Amino acid sequence: MNPDQLAELEQERRFLLNSLRDLDREHQFGDVDEVDFQTLREGYTARAAAVLRAIEDGKAALPTPPQQRLWRTIGSAAAVLLVAVAAGALVAQSSGQRLPGQEMTGSIPGDIASQLAQARIVLGTDPVAAQNLYTQVLSERPNHPEALAYSGWLLALNSMGASEDLFDTALETSRGLLVRATIADPNYADPHCFMAIIAARIQPDPDAVAGHTDRCLANNPPADMRGLLEALVLSPDAD
Repeated sequence: MNPDQLAELEQERRFLLNSLRDLDREHQFGDVDEVDFQTLREGYTARAAAVLRAIEDGKAALPTPPQQRLWRTIGSAAAVLLVAVAAGALVAQSSGQRLPGQEMTGSIPGDIASQLAQARIVLGTDPVAAQNLYTQVLSERPNHPEALAYSGWLLALNSMGASEDLFDTALETSRGLLVRATIADPNYADPHCFMAIIAARIQPDPDAVAGHTDRCLANNPPADMRGLLEALVLSPDAD
């Protein structure tokens, strides 16, 4: 990717950032109804995640000082690990537990069930595709807990290494999605776990870590999610 292409992506990033702000303002003043607001916001969020990933990939391909290149390598490896373990937690849930957003019978509409299944499959290998699939679910089910939680989580991961303004906006949007997931299903551990990890590792907030961690553990997270929390938040070696 050449500098001109990166400049175009940065311009799109600014457009999406401004669009999210304008949309929030219009919703606050009642100019956009709730359904349209949720649909547009999730669409902008998914596009921002994809643009951010493209910018990161493009910058990583440019010549960089050794220290910066090393930091990016470590950051990318950590992101892949975090997504992969979260994907494992979802697989564990789908094989033996009721997934969030399902009826007690386990039945959900066929299209949504297919999109969720595809998202879980690609979550550990293609986060952008997973994000797009979860966005499709949210267009039909704006309060689906799993789609909210994993959209928020993926957006937080995609913000790593971004410019300061995009990082702050992405984390604010991520936090909003995760909070909505906890409201949609108060017994769903994953969004609490994700907020604990974000507060410990991505956007440090020592005062918030303990509360999110306690709520994560109180909701009996799957073994893979608990392991991720222990390694990145509870371990004395976590830095």
